[in-house]
Amino acid sequence: MLVFLNFSRDITETAAASPMCDVVIFYLSPCEGFIKGAANPAPECCVGAKRLIDELKAKEDRIEVCQCIKALLPLLGPVDPNRVPLLGQKCGIKNFFPPITPATDCS
Repeated sequence: MLVFLNFSRDITETAAASPMCDVVIFYLSPCEGFIKGAANPAPECCVGAKRLIDELKAKEDRIEVCQCIKALLPLLGPVDPNRVPLLGQKCGIKNFFPPITPATDCS
């Protein structure tokens, strides 16, 4: 989790420079283990993911979140892009996010 939080400054300054990226990091930091391959997300991860989705009021918000996740994933090391939508499935969140890769068009 600390690794995830340590990247917040770099991401917001370089890749996603938006307040929404700080929100993404805050809510999804408990999900790092799952995104890196753990069998199930921690309960705190699901709570954070649901709260993040609740904050998305407009299409632009979803675009910003996608861009932030897209910038963050490579900093975590080897990850499976299919873990992002699987997070939505495991936490019971409809319409979470599709797989996010460096080639993902967030628009």
